[in-house]
Amino acid sequence: MAEPLLKVEELTKLYPGERKDSPVQAVGGVSFEVQRGEVFSIVGESGCGKTTLGRCIVRGLEASSGRVLYTSTDGGTVDFLRAEKRDFKRLRKDIQLIFQDPYSSLNPRMTVFDIISEPLKANFKLSKQELEERVTAIAEKTGLNPQYLRRYPHAFSGGQRQRIGIARALVTEPQLVVCDEAVSALDVSIQAQIINLLKDLQEQLKMTYIFISHDLSVVEHVSDRVAVMYLGRIVELSPKKELFARPLHPYTESLLSAAPVPDPDGKRERILLEGEVPNPADPPTGCHFHPRCRFRTSLCETTVPELREVLPGRMAACHYGEELMLKGIDKG
Repeated sequence: MAEPLLKVEELTKLYPGERKDSPVQAVGGVSFEVQRGEVFSIVGESGCGKTTLGRCIVRGLEASSGRVLYTSTDGGTVDFLRAEKRDFKRLRKDIQLIFQDPYSSLNPRMTVFDIISEPLKANFKLSKQELEERVTAIAEKTGLNPQYLRRYPHAFSGGQRQRIGIARALVTEPQLVVCDEAVSALDVSIQAQIINLLKDLQEQLKMTYIFISHDLSVVEHVSDRVAVMYLGRIVELSPKKELFARPLHPYTESLLSAAPVPDPDGKRERILLEGEVPNPADPPTGCHFHPRCRFRTSLCETTVPELREVLPGRMAACHYGEELMLKGIDKG
């Protein structure tokens, strides 16, 4: 297999807790690889750490520990989290982020042209004409009318604002784009347009996506592989088709059972989890999911399961991953 574009190793993010000796672990020792050209999705409940993980990868937040190894187009590998200032500026244009909120992520005092051109000014030395050409080209690719580039964000709808955010992220022609809940703030009809736009742009510009979402229908549509997070850790990592057909972790099964059925007469057996998501400042012993798992045993309560290969190409952090016959989404 070719060298992965991105390799995340034991990435951890801690926040100060109420006591100095009890920090809150938002992300706990997460490891995975992203292959060049794929859509790698990260899913989980609100508060599971998926957004924090995405922002640590792009250094929007400084990770507490771990490594993010990025392989550039020239074949060199750099730890993005420890890159020197000069290297970091050179690599900055290769890894970009699309924000969740198309309202708060755009500066209301800047025109659309200034918003989209800002990354170019920060990373390249371009003439005024070259700047104009690059911004106009990406605006057209993202479905924005170049005639409206001198307007301010308040003049645009939510879907158009998200297109502006997408254009800003893609104008530097990045290799990797982290899409942080990029469609969750939009109406369903607009979501479909933006998802299709992202897929089209990926093919045109030969990009790789890390797609963060809690919407399983969106994840199923766009993904190649899916990582499921729970309380700051990855509990399952699998190719999309296999994960939706037969999950290997009970938490994944419960998520799939909650996905809406696109048929008014269709029914799906819901698996209701016991209790609430544990406090990350005081997580349970052993498997963090065991207080809510109907398959738990004494082993689950005392021993932390490793994220390991349960089936070829499929990983799960469950002591009984091979034995459990869990239900996926029936496409029949």
